[in-house]
Amino acid sequence: MRTSLLRASLVLALASLVAGIATAQTAEPDRYVVVTYLKTLPGQDEAYRAHVTSVSKNVYKEMMAANSNLLAWSIARTMYQGLEHAGEYDYVAAAVFSGSLPEPGANTDAMIQKATGMSQADYQKKLATMRTVAGTEVLVRRAGTGGTGTFKEGDIRVVARSKVTPGMFDEYFEMAKTMSQPMMLGRVTGGEIKGWSLWSRVFPAGAATNYDVMGVTYFKDLASAIKGPDATKGPEIFAKAHPGKNYGTYVNNLRDYTQLQDRSIMQVIALVER
Repeated sequence: MRTSLLRASLVLALASLVAGIATAQTAEPDRYVVVTYLKTLPGQDEAYRAHVTSVSKNVYKEMMAANSNLLAWSIARTMYQGLEHAGEYDYVAAAVFSGSLPEPGANTDAMIQKATGMSQADYQKKLATMRTVAGTEVLVRRAGTGGTGTFKEGDIRVVARSKVTPGMFDEYFEMAKTMSQPMMLGRVTGGEIKGWSLWSRVFPAGAATNYDVMGVTYFKDLASAIKGPDATKGPEIFAKAHPGKNYGTYVNNLRDYTQLQDRSIMQVIALVER
C-alpha cells in the first residue's frame, strides 16, 4: 500500500512538473513597441506623407517577411498635441515586436533594395531630405483588448501619458490587467472604442522622465475620440465585468496610482500588420 502511494505521489509530481514546463514553454513573449517621433522639414509635409503611405509600407512589408518578431508597423499624423509638445513632432511611428528587438542601425540593405530599388544608405539620405527624428523610445505592453487585425488606416488614436505613484507600479499594473482590461473590452464590445492598450516605458525611464505609462485608445472617427467613452456607463460596465466588486474603490485606486500628464490625438495614415 505504501509503495502504491509513493508511486502515485511520484506520478503526480512528475505530471505537475511537465505541466509547469509546458506552461512556461507556451507563455506568450513580451510585446514591445519602438515609438519614433518625426518632425518634417519645412515644405516637406505633403511629400513625406505621400512617401510613408506608399514606399514606407513596402519597406515594412519586406522587413516583416524577414523578421518573424515584427508584428505590426504604423505611422500617425498628429492632430492635437497641446502646448507641452507643440512643434516637437508631426508624425509618430510605432513598430511592434514580439520578444527581442532588432539592434538600432541593423543592416536592412537587402530588404530596402527589394522594396525601393535603393541601397539602405541612399534610402536614409532620401528620408533625411524630408524629416528628422525627434526622439525614439521603447515600451512594453502591460494590458490590452486586442491585437493585429483590429485597426485600419484612418482610425483615430488617443494617447494618454501618466506618471505612476512611486512604489505603486506593481499594484497599478495588476489592476490594469485584471480590472481595467475587462472594462475596456466591454467598451469595445459595446462599440464605444475600437481597442485599448497600456504600455510601460522601458527606455528612457526613471524619475526624471516626464511619464511612466502610455495608454492608447482607438476610435473609429474624430468625433468619437473627442467625445470619448461615456463616463455614465462606467458603473454598469464595471458591474458586468466585476460582479460584487466596488466601482468607487476602483476609481479611487486609479487616482491614487497614477497622475495624467498629457493627452494627444493623432490619425493613423499607414499600417502594415502580420
